[in-house]
Formats: sequence, structure tokens, C-alpha cells
Amino acid sequence: MEQDTLYISKLAQKNKGFAALTIISLAAVMSLISFIVIQYGRISLNVMEEKQILDSCSIDLGTSIIKTNKVDEICDVRFLNECATTLSENVNPNFQCVDLGLECDLNNVCERNFGITSSYNPGRGNTSKFVTITVPEEVHDVNLIDAAVIMLLDYSGSMSGNRIVQLKDSVRQFINSDFNLSYSVILYNSDVIVYSDIGKGQQHKQSVNSMVTNNNPSGGTSFIKPLDKAIQQIAQTDYEAYYVLLISDGSPNEGISASQNFVQSNVMNINDNSCIFSTNTSPCITVYTLGVDNADVNALTSISGNTLNTSPNEFSFTVNANQVSAAFNAIIAEIMCRIGPVIAEGNLNVFNNTQVLEEGIDYLHDNLYKILKFYDTEPFNICTNMLNNNAQITLRWGKPKLNVGQ
Repeated sequence: MEQDTLYISKLAQKNKGFAALTIISLAAVMSLISFIVIQYGRISLNVMEEKQILDSCSIDLGTSIIKTNKVDEICDVRFLNECATTLSENVNPNFQCVDLGLECDLNNVCERNFGITSSYNPGRGNTSKFVTITVPEEVHDVNLIDAAVIMLLDYSGSMSGNRIVQLKDSVRQFINSDFNLSYSVILYNSDVIVYSDIGKGQQHKQSVNSMVTNNNPSGGTSFIKPLDKAIQQIAQTDYEAYYVLLISDGSPNEGISASQNFVQSNVMNINDNSCIFSTNTSPCITVYTLGVDNADVNALTSISGNTLNTSPNEFSFTVNANQVSAAFNAIIAEIMCRIGPVIAEGNLNVFNNTQVLEEGIDYLHDNLYKILKFYDTEPFNICTNMLNNNAQITLRWGKPKLNVGQ
């Protein structure tokens, strides 16, 4: 019996030792598992934090480009790294930004894409994440104005003296300015005296200058004859928009009604969409009038405007002979210092290159007719820059879109 008791005691001690060893082993395994879990958790947290920083800084990049148009400055490692360090002190990402270029759909709605990559080590070796940011963009290269100005110049007898001197000087100044704009002149009295085709360039300039200089006023006044010649020139060409500028000091021999009916039938009856979305297959035609001294204001006003708008203060002007040059230049600026139709909607950010322009000062946005009109205001004098082919207008609006890559 005593031997049995001793045996049982030794067996119990042995079992206790085995159990203790098992517990110690399990504890070591659990500790290892806990360490692995903790490490995995830390890696997961690091990956999540890096991903959140990548997304946030990419959106910040897109928003900044929409607001400033400083593409080269913002699509840059320094901008992204500074963004990252403001979000967290625990990360040390290595960003890259690539301008992936402009993509436009069939409706010419364009977006610029930027690829942003973040390379980092979350605790398990180097890895990287990639996203793209898309921002809406609309660029208008004002060096490529696809419009034509048709000038109808009154050479009737009543324009003799200072009036014709001022008119010739104004037109010659325009011609010699060499604007990147196609134009023609039609000299008229009771009939069309002489005219040029629509064009531009040195040979065209010399021909028109000679025409304006070497003819002198005589005879009566007809509005229908020069307007009809202008419509013929429009029908024979394919510009995206036409601006007819009729200058006169008198009243049409055929009466106001005949001129009104002609303009109504040939200008004001075209589809409204032609002036909202003017194209070379369906161009907008706008008539400006400039009355000199004793001009028939009612007659001129009645034929001014386009199918969308006939507001007299926008398209019809009356001056004395000494103001012809200033008024003529103002009308040319009104024609050339505008872009449209624009696709952009909502709150626009408008830039000349990277200069931020201010609405109500540098430009006005006509949302109904989808046109931006630009003005000369210090310090940018945007209209003069446009006239001198020294402007590129970029529009940005809306919010950036984030597209997750790998």
C-alpha cells in the first residue's frame, strides 16, 4: 500500500510538470500569435493611414488645380509631401505626380487626369498605391479665333469731310493692327461700290487698305444692298461666327421697314441654338451698328443684334464724327474680347494662363448665352492681351473626382 501511494504521488508530480510545460508552451504560442496579430494590426493601420493620406492629398491636389490652374507647381512632389506632413507626423511617403493629359468626349467636354503614386514601407517592405484625379477643363486659345467681321462702310455723299476722314482712319487702324481675325469690307452708297472677300494676311491687308483709301463718298444710302452682300459672303464661307458692322450717318433710301424685314428674314430668324452653340455648319450672325452725327438711330437700332438678343445698348451705338475711332475700336474689342459658347457651368474659375481673373471686374459670365466677355482692368488688361494674341483662357469648375488604382 505504501508503495502504491508513493507511485501515485510521483505520477501526479509528473503530470503536473507536463501540464506546466504545456501551459508554458501554449503561453509562448499565444504570445507569438499576439505579437503577429499586433504586428499585422500595425501594418494594417499603417497601410490604412497611408491610403487615407494618398486619397486626401490627391483630392487636395485636384481642388488646388481647379482654383489656381498652377498645374506644374501643384503636380509636384513637394506639394504632395507637404500635404502629407500636415496630416500626420508618423508617415514618410514618397509621392509622384504625372499629368496624364486631356481627354475629351464626342461633345468636346474635356477632363485632365493626374496620376498620383505613394511609395512607402508600412512595416513589411516597400509597397505603393496609385490613384487618378480628374478635373474638368476647358481651354480657349484666343490665337485661333474662328470668326469673321464684315464691315459695311457708308461712302454716301453725306459722309464727305471730317466724317469720311475719321471713318477711313478708324478702319485703317484696325487693318494695320494685324489682329488674328478674318474680315472683309463692303463700301456702299445707294449700291455696293466695291468689296473685298473675307480674309486676312499681308496681301489681304494691302488690298483692303487701298480700297478704303482710294474711294470717296458720293450718292445716296441703301442698307439692304450691303447687307445682302454680307449675307452672300456668309453663305460662301464657313466660319463659326459672323459679326456684321454697319456704319452710317444717314437713313436708308428704301425706308426702315425694308431693312428691318431683310434682317428679320436673314439674321433674326435663324435657330436660337446657332447663337448658343455657334458652329461653322450653323453659325451665329450678329449685327452691330454705329451711327455717326445725324444718323437715323431708329433705323440702325431696328436692325441690330442677333436671334437671341436685340438690346440696343449692346449692339447699336451713336457718336459724333470725332468719336468714330474710339467707338469703332470699342466694338472690335467687344467682338474679339469674348469666348463662347462655353461648356463650363456653375461657379467658374477663369484664368489667363495662371492669372486668376475676377468676375465682375476682368470678365462677365453670361450664363444664358454661355459667353464670357473680357474687359481691360488693371493689373491684367485682359482684353488688350487677347487682342495682342497674348492670352490663353482656361476654365475650371466643379470638384475633382478620385479614381482608385492599385
